[in-house]
Amino acid sequence: MMLMKQATARSQPGRLVLAASVLLALLVAALWWRARDGAETSALPVTALDASTATPALGDPPRATAPMTVTRTAAAVAGTARAPRADWPASLRDSEPDGAVTLDANGRVIVSRELRRLFDYFLSALGERDVGAIRALLLAHVGALHGAATAAEVAALFDRYVDFQQALAAINPPPGEALRERLARVHDLRHRLLDAAMAEAFFGDEERYTEYTLDRRDLMADSTLDEQTRQQRLDELDTRLSPEQRSGMQEANTALLVDEQNRQFDALRLDPAQRQSEREALFGTEAAQRLAQSDAEQAAWEARVHAYVQARDALRADARRDIASRERAIAQLRAARFDAAEQRRIVSLEAIGQL
Repeated sequence: MMLMKQATARSQPGRLVLAASVLLALLVAALWWRARDGAETSALPVTALDASTATPALGDPPRATAPMTVTRTAAAVAGTARAPRADWPASLRDSEPDGAVTLDANGRVIVSRELRRLFDYFLSALGERDVGAIRALLLAHVGALHGAATAAEVAALFDRYVDFQQALAAINPPPGEALRERLARVHDLRHRLLDAAMAEAFFGDEERYTEYTLDRRDLMADSTLDEQTRQQRLDELDTRLSPEQRSGMQEANTALLVDEQNRQFDALRLDPAQRQSEREALFGTEAAQRLAQSDAEQAAWEARVHAYVQARDALRADARRDIASRERAIAQLRAARFDAAEQRRIVSLEAIGQL
């Protein structure tokens, strides 16, 4: 039977790709937007819930006043933010902060998606430092770039953001709760703890995109629609998206096809030559070569992660260490085996129980 399937695969290049589930399509699209926006997932335990109930932002939120050109990174200010880096958590020490503080014409902090990204960047070090220590690092960083007054503004906003994340972590969704109901509860919590302006700046775009994806899911699942009517309504729904967002959806759909095709390759145990042929038929020779390189890189990454997990689990099982000692040793292990961006990825995967 396997040989018959392989023969079919060879005789019909490009036909292996099947229609994937609508939910998977939405999730892949969501992941594409998160990667595009460059946001790092916070290591707070709440992250898994927040990520599961909303897709990432599609662009910068609207701003009330035009910002001055004062969004400065640590590298732009010689001898200020670089000096204390030795005291930073190992996972952040060799990276530049993601996100930024932007000021308006009056020198006040603009509450923006960039600010949330900066908060998430520092919070990704949870596990190495507690929230209080992370807060101190953030404020020292902001103070070095923008001064004490700006740091005080950022402190108040950060405290509200952490309060929201902790409240979100405490939510226990009732069994069988519909996704729309859960999203509504999270929306209300955001507006209550952050206020309307901050909730809009931090989460407004992603909430609207989530509504779009849910409406699209419902259309795809509606068995009463014929294909022509369904496509017409999908086209109407897509008018909610900007040209940039539609382009992103196309890239997300390509990612979905690649993912589905890879699963079928694995199920059929196709050799590299057969994989190359199938990919060339669907995506072209150049793209197929890039995907083959991606296969090799993914295999190498998985091997590194597997080795890390084994070493980490050995540390966790070491009865001679107390909890604090184990956590320090694990943080040192991550720092030794992964660069800063990879460490944040590992911490995020661990926070949601994926490693």
